[in-house]
Amino acid sequence: MRIFGKALLKIGQVAEATGLSKRTIDYYTSLGLLKSERTAAGYRLYPEDVVHQVQKIEYLKTQRLSLQEILASFTEREEKTGDVIYQEVQQLQDTVKGLERRLLESTEFEKQEIRLELSRRLTLIASLIAQL
Repeated sequence: MRIFGKALLKIGQVAEATGLSKRTIDYYTSLGLLKSERTAAGYRLYPEDVVHQVQKIEYLKTQRLSLQEILASFTEREEKTGDVIYQEVQQLQDTVKGLERRLLESTEFEKQEIRLELSRRLTLIASLIAQL
């Protein structure tokens, strides 16, 4: 379906394209992770880029970010300029360097926690860079 020249997908099409259930798509929408428009008949229509948005959500979930953390990162990014994002990436890179140094001097138990934190920070860097 096209409205005003842009392609819009029904929830079933989004579910089919992403491999998620309609219920999951509906849940993500209710949390504010996905944007939709309503037709006069009450049907939800999603922009084509919703498939990419769902892929980002699913990737960030594999990196152990909660849906609330993902929503917060999406919301914050919408408000930030490129300069602010660049500064955040620099700060995260400094934090990663510090974690890498700690990793060399830590016990096996501490290494697990540090690796998890490194993974989270690197994921945040990647998601910020994707917004530039």
